[in-house]
Amino acid sequence: MARATDQFDVSNRLRALHRLIQVLLCVLFFGGLNYAAMRHFVRYDATQQHLFSLSPETEAYIASLEEPIRFIVTIPRASAQAEEQLLYRYVQRLLDQYRYQAKKAGIADQIEVEYVNTYEDIARAAELAQNYGIDQPNIILVVGSNRTRLILPTDLMEFEERKPVAFKGEQALTSALIDVSASRTPRIYFTVGHVEMRLDDVSPQRGLSQLASQLRTRNFEVGALDLSQSSAVPEDADAVVIADPRGPFLPSEQEKLRRYLSDRAGRLLLFLSPGQKHGLEALLEDWGIRADDMLVLENDPNYVEGAGSYLIRQLVPHPVTNPLIKNQTFLVTGLMRPVRPDIGASIDDRLRVSALLGSSRSSWGERAYTQSGSTPVYDAASDLPGPVTVGTVAERRSASQLGIDLPGGRVVAIGSGDLFANRRLTSSLGNSLFFSSTMNWMLDRDQTLALPPRPIENYQVAISQGELRQLGLLYLAIPGTLAVFGLILLWIRKL
Repeated sequence: MARATDQFDVSNRLRALHRLIQVLLCVLFFGGLNYAAMRHFVRYDATQQHLFSLSPETEAYIASLEEPIRFIVTIPRASAQAEEQLLYRYVQRLLDQYRYQAKKAGIADQIEVEYVNTYEDIARAAELAQNYGIDQPNIILVVGSNRTRLILPTDLMEFEERKPVAFKGEQALTSALIDVSASRTPRIYFTVGHVEMRLDDVSPQRGLSQLASQLRTRNFEVGALDLSQSSAVPEDADAVVIADPRGPFLPSEQEKLRRYLSDRAGRLLLFLSPGQKHGLEALLEDWGIRADDMLVLENDPNYVEGAGSYLIRQLVPHPVTNPLIKNQTFLVTGLMRPVRPDIGASIDDRLRVSALLGSSRSSWGERAYTQSGSTPVYDAASDLPGPVTVGTVAERRSASQLGIDLPGGRVVAIGSGDLFANRRLTSSLGNSLFFSSTMNWMLDRDQTLALPPRPIENYQVAISQGELRQLGLLYLAIPGTLAVFGLILLWIRKL
């Protein structure tokens, strides 16, 4: 009996050891399987339109990264706004694809993503404000080794009737990635010497300090240009801005701008107040633009703000104005002058001139605005009937020896002097968005990638409470049945 007992004990110990080994093998198998899945996994986009797949262009750019790129996202995850929740979800999935592609290319450490809740993480929000000058939610900051790029919600979503209809995050993020990893930063010169608005001026009416801050945040370099002291526009000038001059440009200065535009395919943005002599008539005529010495008077109350400022709601479709049109945003400005296509100018076949901004139909351009003591009344013989064009864009194509049209110079002229002043940028989202889109178009930053927006599709199933209960019972039937059979077998084995 002792030997039988010993054999029975040995057999029990062997069974226990076998069970332990089986448990350990199962743990090792599933642990190894999960480890292998984490290290060597493959993503597959099962959506019909491949909404969460990167384009070959983006994959190529990520694979060629030579420096780390960091994406700092301040879009709140738990927001009460449905649009913010949607934006966060799309951005998170897209950035997961960026990190996966970097890992696939063997450069996982080159893409870093950080999510910051500016409402809860006060210390980190203060650090971002100090280091990068951002203190607001719902933005993405793309940080390279020496450059940064700010992406706004309007850069990520397309809206119709204030509802998101398309997601263009890949175009915005990849363009920013290329921008911050580029070897050169675009440089914009602001002319001086004609009592123009200044970048270092913090006054609300004629200061451009807010604009200078936005440009630097968007990875632009800014500088001052005195054409009377330089022999030509600097070679590193990507664009020149003439900000509301109060004195005329000399003929020699005008000639330097003309050569910059025609010989070097330059970019020029100028905004002009009414009643000011600018001396650029010949240059504007060469580009098919006419800045009339008139004052735009507005009668439509829908185009006049409570404080007396004018609202520009007439926007002609163009790459510059399309972001405002899609977001149903208007511009806020002070006094305006007509700046319109010059139908009397000799326009060559390579020049395209089109209206950009306009006043209401009940407005007009008053020629005798300097006369005092009388109420202005529209005069069909001398005044300009509404709607009055107050912004015009001109683009000239350059023909090569092979007969191929190449991008030439571009000019954007606005008949408002304070459209981008500090008080306008701080109070109007449209003004800031308009300047950003203007610069992006002038410098071809909006065409870095030809990636179409991805449509936003929301699927909703409408069922009653009774149908919901039936659906729940149906999903519980199979696991519930298996659980009952398991309990029955356990009870039988105990008998």
